[in-house]
Amino acid sequence: MPNFSEQFIQQVAQATDIVDLVSNYVSLKKKGREFVGLCPFHDDKHPSMNVSPSKQIFKCFACGAGGGVFKFVELYEKMTFPEAVKMLAERANIPLPRESQAAAVAPGLSRDDLLGLMTFAARFFREQLFSPAGTPALEYARRRGLSDDSIRRFGLGYAPNFWDGLYNAARREGFGESQLVTAGLVARRDAAEGASGAPSSGPAQKSGCYDRFRHRLMFPIIDPQNRVIAFGGRALDDSERAKYLNSPDTPLFDKSGQLYALNWSREAIASSGQAVVVEGYLDALIPLQAGVSNVVATLGTALTDRHVRLLGRYATEVVLVFDADAAGQAAAGRALEMFLAQRLHVRVATIPSGKDPCDYTLAEGGEAMKALVASAPDALQYAWQRRHADWQAAGGNLASQRQFVEDFLRLVVTSSAYGAIDEVRRGQLAQHIGHILNISPADLQEQMRRIGRTVPRPGAPRGAAADDRAEPGRLAGRHVLEVLLNRPELLEAIVEKIGPEDFGDPEFRIIAQQVWKLGRAGRGSLDELLLDEAMSSRSNLLTDLAASGEHRGNYEQTLEGAVEDLLYRRRQKELQELKSAAGTDDDALRKLSQGLASPDVRRRPKIT
Repeated sequence: MPNFSEQFIQQVAQATDIVDLVSNYVSLKKKGREFVGLCPFHDDKHPSMNVSPSKQIFKCFACGAGGGVFKFVELYEKMTFPEAVKMLAERANIPLPRESQAAAVAPGLSRDDLLGLMTFAARFFREQLFSPAGTPALEYARRRGLSDDSIRRFGLGYAPNFWDGLYNAARREGFGESQLVTAGLVARRDAAEGASGAPSSGPAQKSGCYDRFRHRLMFPIIDPQNRVIAFGGRALDDSERAKYLNSPDTPLFDKSGQLYALNWSREAIASSGQAVVVEGYLDALIPLQAGVSNVVATLGTALTDRHVRLLGRYATEVVLVFDADAAGQAAAGRALEMFLAQRLHVRVATIPSGKDPCDYTLAEGGEAMKALVASAPDALQYAWQRRHADWQAAGGNLASQRQFVEDFLRLVVTSSAYGAIDEVRRGQLAQHIGHILNISPADLQEQMRRIGRTVPRPGAPRGAAADDRAEPGRLAGRHVLEVLLNRPELLEAIVEKIGPEDFGDPEFRIIAQQVWKLGRAGRGSLDELLLDEAMSSRSNLLTDLAASGEHRGNYEQTLEGAVEDLLYRRRQKELQELKSAAGTDDDALRKLSQGLASPDVRRRPKIT
């Protein structure tokens, strides 16, 4: 997606009334100067969401969701910030900047050119599948269990068994050689001379390029906006070393950040809050055909943090259904901590009899697959079962028991710290482990408390304990931001006294940096901050600060007290540093004694 200019983003925001926008999704009622309605981002029984026409923000006081017009669209439509800007620009009939309509991806190329080429290639492959040449591929797809309706629905195709079939067809349509190479559809022969699969003679020599996909059943890879961005090809010749071949990374496609079938399953995932993750193309398509509508697949790579973040835009729970072999189970184990870090609840389903999701669904049906997903144990139960089985297989001695219990309890504590489980679940696990191993649950709870003192809090600097107290000065920093988000003109009175570095809390410090940066340019208001893409992930906190500060009352007095507190803490820190150096530095000793005599140091301001 393009990077829109600040002026364009501001133009779109000013043309979008937040009450009008939200009213298209939620029924709103006027209440005083604001509007209220049921929050669409959690199961809201009583109107918890306020929409402020004066501030152009929304805020749910139950789940915490909040932000401006772009954030509402991001959350509701599951879009990125640029996608939300584009959608609201089109809604307001504001033409997109010319450079964003055809953002250059290489000299002489544009993203739109490549998307047009991929659309053409998908059509070419589909036509080939239903031609006489595509009969082997069509028969293979049917043999694997796909119906003709599904073959058409999922856009399957066939790459003909020629070195330059697609190349020649694309050139006749006016697409250039550099476009075909950049899109990953063809490869240059001279760049791959001697490489496996590169022709050394024949028709491809005439152009210097050859088709990357040949004699393969083709699966178009489609992004959530329903645009073909890449392909996967299944070899139809058993002698091919690569059974599956994906497009290389291109300006349109990054396999470590894309999920197959998300375009078909996105709505079902968002409505149910659950995503089922499998490993292969057919592992996704066969369940989708059988009515399991919330399935996605990785693209021949291990699950990455980017995959997890992408799923987090749509789901609150993920069920991993990986192959039952050792590699599949190891992949599930590696994925666990990534999901915990994103606060996604994760469960792991194991398919019986060593089948994969495709074969199991074909044999047992879609309802059986749904039941398997529904009964999947949560990740911690799964992790316990695997560790316990490994311990028993190793002989079940006492020394190894201590190690595997310690290892598992650390996972439990991490899950608790990230909010993936609550205290009730933590206690249940202690009871369960204690019963199986004849260990006192109280001892296990104490062991978890001990481990908890070494587990970092989410977002905390490395080494900070999970049960550390809030960063000193956090309340004062919060009050400063509450005031400035409501009265940005007051920044001028304090900008020479304190700076972002005085904010102890890391999140507050990041927000303060933007407040100071934009405020010095006369653009430090809440709406300006909400238009800043860098602040998109912190819109909930921004609106929370603005809303809680709105009713604070005497802004000047609150700001003065909060600034004094931050200054007090800065001086205390400086004195501690001087004190550390005082043993060997006479000048430092003199400064220290003078500092301790200062009334500003002796008197600590009160913050309310």
